[in-house]
Amino acid sequence: MRSKNWTACSAPEAQELIRGLRPHIVTDDVYEDIDEKASFGDRMADKIAALAGSWRFIIIFVAVMAIWIAVNGSMGAEAFDPFPFILLNLTLSTVAALQAPVILMAANRQSAKDRAVAQNDYQVNLKNEVEIADLHRKIDNLTDALTVQTKMVNVLVEARRKELNATVRLIESARAEHSQAIGR
Repeated sequence: MRSKNWTACSAPEAQELIRGLRPHIVTDDVYEDIDEKASFGDRMADKIAALAGSWRFIIIFVAVMAIWIAVNGSMGAEAFDPFPFILLNLTLSTVAALQAPVILMAANRQSAKDRAVAQNDYQVNLKNEVEIADLHRKIDNLTDALTVQTKMVNVLVEARRKELNATVRLIESARAEHSQAIGR
């Protein structure tokens, strides 16, 4: 059973939408476009956030802290940062204070990228839906035209069959008259 729900696609607004969407390629790499427009600070925030969120950073950071504590703990009173490691605490606080906003900037950029990808996905889905609806409408039109043509062919075949039957009857009647004329 064929659906006739595609008639909305023949509305002028839908046809305009089809003409507007058809020439545009909406499957572009959105990340590439955003990265091309990124400032130096944006690119640095992304790289720092990627580094700070990795196991490599955590392992190196823990190793540096362990070495710092071991060296300063073993030097005793001559250490440049004796126990309770005030300089280490200051360094950790400074790193945390600078790292948090950088990670937030990177998260905001990722959020913007995600919104752009979602918008692009919406455009792709909209274009696909409109194109599919347009194809359904065209197929429905072709099916309707084929149905009309089939009916016309059937009418012509029936007319031709009646014409042939009439011709056969005329021939038989002429033969019968001819045989009667010869038989007399």
